[in-house]
Amino acid sequence: MPEQPVATSRSLSVRRVVLNRAVVELGGMAILAIIYNTVRAGGGSNQAIAMAHARDVARLEGWVFDNLELALDHWIVGVPVLAVAACYFYALMHYVMTPAILVLSRRRGGWQYWRGYCALVVASAIALVIYANWPLAPPRLMPELGTIDVMRHFASAGWWGDAASAPRGLGDATNQFAAMPSLHFGWSLWCGIQMWGFGKRWWRVAAVAYPTLQVVVVLATANHFFLDVLGGGACILVGYAVVTVIGRALGKTGATPDRATTSVRPVAQPAAARGSLAAVTRSGQLEGSALAGHGELLE
Repeated sequence: MPEQPVATSRSLSVRRVVLNRAVVELGGMAILAIIYNTVRAGGGSNQAIAMAHARDVARLEGWVFDNLELALDHWIVGVPVLAVAACYFYALMHYVMTPAILVLSRRRGGWQYWRGYCALVVASAIALVIYANWPLAPPRLMPELGTIDVMRHFASAGWWGDAASAPRGLGDATNQFAAMPSLHFGWSLWCGIQMWGFGKRWWRVAAVAYPTLQVVVVLATANHFFLDVLGGGACILVGYAVVTVIGRALGKTGATPDRATTSVRPVAQPAAARGSLAAVTRSGQLEGSALAGHGELLE
């Protein structure tokens, strides 16, 4: 019979791991990421419509596309060191920074974490609806507009081929006509908002620098139009707005102290109370001095 307590203990340990909040939350985000990539890869792939939309976007942007986006695209091709660095930044940072900031946010806990977690889910869901219903070719697939596919041009320097950051041979597994909105920028903006909430100066520098670099990279590599960038930012901001409104309605927006950093602090006294206490202290000192003097006279 001694084996039964051991089995029960082992079962409880497994249950604790499975039901651990961190495992549930991060596991849920991993499942959502799989769903996101699956749906994104399968929807809205009508090439003719996507290219027609790209021409419309370029026409709508007008001077911005002709004089800023094209100029940046052509310039970076002439600086191979920066071009390769931009390709790696585009291919890696999107998938490294987002989960890293999510984990760091969770370690701090409280409303900031839950707001960010839910906002990321809402924003990604909005983007999926747009991908499925409004396909858009990225500028790099529109050489008729004068663009250069920087990642394809420097494919020998990395693992990617002619399908943006997708590894060679896996281009068919991704939907290349899902450029609007740009979640490369949207998720970087999400990271920036979360990092800003961390409070330290270096985090706030990173909060500004990371999404700014992402804008430059997605435009320079011709992976997105500037309107795609605005669309990605709008998805994130709408996500935060929706979650904030719901949180306020439920009374969940109050800051929750972090268990790891909570410490006992003295309760601040009102100024009036401090003044009264000081007056009492001074009065006591005066009375003590008088009594001492009186005692000396009696002696």
